[in-house]
Amino acid sequence: MVTYTKKVTNPGTVALSNVRLTDDKCNNVRYISGDTNGDSKLDTNETWTYTCSMNLTQTTTNTVTAKGDANGLTATDFAIANVVVATAVPALPNTGIAPETKSIFGGFTVFFGIIALITASWGFALSKE
Repeated sequence: MVTYTKKVTNPGTVALSNVRLTDDKCNNVRYISGDTNGDSKLDTNETWTYTCSMNLTQTTTNTVTAKGDANGLTATDFAIANVVVATAVPALPNTGIAPETKSIFGGFTVFFGIIALITASWGFALSKE
């Protein structure tokens, strides 16, 4: 699940009305906040926030377009987002320990085998004296 956050500003000199956003891949774009004076116009000192969520199963490039009207003209801008979806699960690193020696019994077998070998060697050496 990917959530896009879109922030829209007005770099112009007059407020924009009828502000609308469209996303070519994500259909549920919704306004969150930013109209500080509640006049439904994107003022030059405001930043409006929109979000949109979608489930991605492959790498996706989408384009969002923002439009707003003022003085009989329409201001338009766009942004492009590319989300890379990895399809392969990364492998675990090779630790150098074979799986069969990872058990507690395998470890004890090796440990006690070495202790037995050392004890047998000492016993043999002591009996020669």
